[in-house]
Amino acid sequence: MSNSSLTNRCWLVLVALVGALLSRAFWSVPVVATDPGSGVVAKDLFEDPNFENGFFVSDGSKELGILRLPVPGLESSGSESAKPSWRLAQHNSRYDLTKGEIVAQRNRSSSTTPGQRVALERNDCGELVLFLEASTDKEYSSPRKNGEPWVHLLLVQDFPVDKRVSFGDVDSLIFSCDARVADWERLMKDDEFDPSVHATQASVYFAISNDNPESPDFRDYAWFGISFFDDRWEVQSQYVELDGDPRSIGTGKLIYRLGEQKTIDDLMGGVNPYSKEWTHIEIDLARYVGAMLSAAQERGILTRSSVSELKLSHFNYGWEIPGTYRASLAIKNLCLKATFKEE
Repeated sequence: MSNSSLTNRCWLVLVALVGALLSRAFWSVPVVATDPGSGVVAKDLFEDPNFENGFFVSDGSKELGILRLPVPGLESSGSESAKPSWRLAQHNSRYDLTKGEIVAQRNRSSSTTPGQRVALERNDCGELVLFLEASTDKEYSSPRKNGEPWVHLLLVQDFPVDKRVSFGDVDSLIFSCDARVADWERLMKDDEFDPSVHATQASVYFAISNDNPESPDFRDYAWFGISFFDDRWEVQSQYVELDGDPRSIGTGKLIYRLGEQKTIDDLMGGVNPYSKEWTHIEIDLARYVGAMLSAAQERGILTRSSVSELKLSHFNYGWEIPGTYRASLAIKNLCLKATFKEE
């Protein structure tokens, strides 16, 4: 990209940022916009897209507390009494991000423990960037063995039951963001590394559930996802399998994860995340939910469900690191937008 192109892009982003700051009072609620000419209603589904109200931090089912980071570029962030919409899931870590070292500077704020760092940074274009970083050499005393739990560091948002969007009502349900693997390094010797056990993986997942209380499948669900990065393969295959055994590790639900070069070409703008370059992800979940449901039903899940009964109930994005690595993921411009035809 030329310097003039970058300058123009930064100006456009800064203009958008000023507009967002002027309408900051509305950031805490989903935005509904209607184009009178098209008859289309669009709704932003992510609450608190700028993380002003902080993060609940959890380790599995255990709540560790609330982490509030000052948002660079804003004179003040959310109220200390505000309930966070976001969660940081730091499963199987020895450390606690709510007790990390907090550093607040003009353009960056962060919480750091020996095993993780979460940071918010305002870049030169005025965009807010979230960093999720992990160093599992501080977590594992020796290379992890098969069957042992592994470290996660995930950005999570659960959608309240009364605000969930039905796939039967939408024309489109588009998730988009810009992301890059800012850094990764395998910290294992060659004779310690087992690719069937060890990896560093960054993925986007949505839980899609049956929310019809009259259905026999009420509250059953499947996982739909995109594997953004896996250090073992430059181009990853599609993965359609059950998620382990809930009696040990896993949920027992279907994982329907897109892959192959076509996913990079069609949903990531042709930029392979393995390159460590910024990648723009854009995917209309409504285009894939039918295929996901068919795959689930072939495996005995959601067998008495229809697409119209399915709703988006959960989102997570970040690291799963079952090996010994250092890894950093940068995310910006998170958006989840549903469009509906007016009745």
